[in-house]
Amino acid sequence: MAVTGSKGMRGAAALMFFLPLACAGAALTPQDEQEIGKLIAQWNVFKNRPQAASAAALYAGQITFYGKTLPLSAVVEQNAAFVQKHPHYTQKIVNRLTIDALDEAQPAAQVTFVKAAGLEASSECYYPATLLVAKQAEGWRIREESDWITESNQQKEKDYRVAGGRFNGVTKSYAWLSASDPKTGGVCDESGDCECDVWNSDPAIAPAKLPSCIGGGVEALAGLDESGRDRLLIYPQWWTSAWSVAYLYDIQQKQWVKAIPSFSMNTNVQENVQGKELVARDARHPGQVIVAQAKWDEEKEDIVIEKASVPLNVLN
Repeated sequence: MAVTGSKGMRGAAALMFFLPLACAGAALTPQDEQEIGKLIAQWNVFKNRPQAASAAALYAGQITFYGKTLPLSAVVEQNAAFVQKHPHYTQKIVNRLTIDALDEAQPAAQVTFVKAAGLEASSECYYPATLLVAKQAEGWRIREESDWITESNQQKEKDYRVAGGRFNGVTKSYAWLSASDPKTGGVCDESGDCECDVWNSDPAIAPAKLPSCIGGGVEALAGLDESGRDRLLIYPQWWTSAWSVAYLYDIQQKQWVKAIPSFSMNTNVQENVQGKELVARDARHPGQVIVAQAKWDEEKEDIVIEKASVPLNVLN
C-alpha cells in the first residue's frame, strides 16, 4: 500500500520519516480476503450499473463518500444520477487489490488499487482508488470510498501521496506509488521483498518499477529546464534506517524515464528539506540540475551533504 496521512508535512524528508509504513496490519483470514475481493468485484459492477437493490449488500448504512458523510440512500442516488447523466461511463480494476488490515475493535481493512474510469472508453484515465471496508453482522461492507487524486484536489495542504504535473511537457497528469511483494503480488512483509510501481493517470504510460520500496512520497518539481516538463521526485520508504534512495523521473517517448541518476538521502540531516532544495536548476549550466546528496564522510566520521551539477537525461 502506498503511504497515507501525508498532510501538513514541512518537508518531504520529514514525510518519509513519519508516515506509516506500507505493510500488513493485523492478520486477516484467507476467507476474509476472499470475501473482501468478492465485495470489491461486486462494487465494480455496481459502479457501472448502479441498482438500489444491490447497494445494501455493498455499503454500510453511512458512508464517507469522496469526502462527504452520506447515508446509503444518498450514495445510491448519486451513483444512479451520475450514470444516467453519463451513460457511456465505464470503470474497471486494473491491478491486484492491496488489502491492509486496520487496528480496530471490529475487523476492518483499507483496500487500495488502480482503477481505469472514463465518461467514454476513449477517455479513460487511471485513478488510485481507496475503499475502507468493515466486517459487520451481515458481512463485509464499504464504509469509505474515495481516490487520492480527488482527496488531493479537495484539501489545501500538500498531499505527498499523489503529484500532478506536465511530466511529458504538454499534458497534465497525476503520479503515485503502489507497493507489492514481487513474488506474491500481495501486501509486503518484513520477511520478504517489496517493490513499488510508479503509476501515471495516462493509461498509455506503463508503470516504472522501483526496487526495495514499501511506499513513499511523490512531489512535482517545475522549471528545472526549458523543456516545459515537470519532474517527479520520489521518496521511497524502506523498513529501517534513515538512509534512502531518491529518484527523479519524467515522461519522454510515452514512458517514464529516469531524469538523473538516483541519489542518497538521510533524514537525520535532511529532515525538513523541500524537494526544490534537493534538486534545483543549475542557472550556470542549462539542461543541468544541482543535486544535494547525503554521503558518509570517512574522515569526518559524519554525514555530509555534497552538491553536484548533473545533466538531465534527454532521449534522442
